[in-house]
Amino acid sequence: MTALSDRTTTARTVDHTELRVTAERQRIASALHDEVSQLLFAMSARAQRAYELHFDDLGELRSALSALGEQLQEAQDRLRGVIRDCGPATAEDGVPATTQRDLDDFADRTGVTAHLMVHGLPEHLPPSVERVALSCLRQALFNIERHAEAGLVIVTLDYRADLLRLVVQDDGRGLPAGFEPRAVPSDGHHWGFTSMAQQVELLGGAVELRRVDEGGTQLRVQLPVQWPVQLPAAHPRPTGAR
Repeated sequence: MTALSDRTTTARTVDHTELRVTAERQRIASALHDEVSQLLFAMSARAQRAYELHFDDLGELRSALSALGEQLQEAQDRLRGVIRDCGPATAEDGVPATTQRDLDDFADRTGVTAHLMVHGLPEHLPPSVERVALSCLRQALFNIERHAEAGLVIVTLDYRADLLRLVVQDDGRGLPAGFEPRAVPSDGHHWGFTSMAQQVELLGGAVELRRVDEGGTQLRVQLPVQWPVQLPAAHPRPTGAR
């Protein structure tokens, strides 16, 4: 009986170890996808666009090369972050400011008009909420650039008392027929949405991807927020200190 019990315990330990290894691999793959691969795709698109539109314009080519250099540095920084902590880097500044920078770069790179709307009063958010919100935004912009053939993108940040709502809507060709956002990825397809949904739901949030009646696609993300965010308390000044 003891030998059987020992074998059972060992088997369970191996199973749990394998599960943890698989989960860690998936987490690292998700981090690399969210933080690095999208930026590399953007760099490739910028280079192709510069070649097609400015092949004979030395000034524009130099400007494009300068922008590519900046993006390459950003890719290196993001990769260092993934290597350092095996996860996406947290946003250090406010979500609206970072969102606007991402939209400006997206519009400059693709020629697609992009607008940001902010409802409510922006507040300091927990790092996990900021990280996931920005990750969802970047995945949505990546999908629009790659698949939508859109001419307009509108991003809405809605700050409410107990949640942050992110809406990304485009006027492109919409979701393909038979698209299954929740399908288990087997060949790389749908990985972006699956990863996004996992991150959102781990925080108790909800995500929806749907076709818009008037044309295009809309992504809606809701992330619960606890207010106010508790910051570390300052150490009390010793009695008699000046």
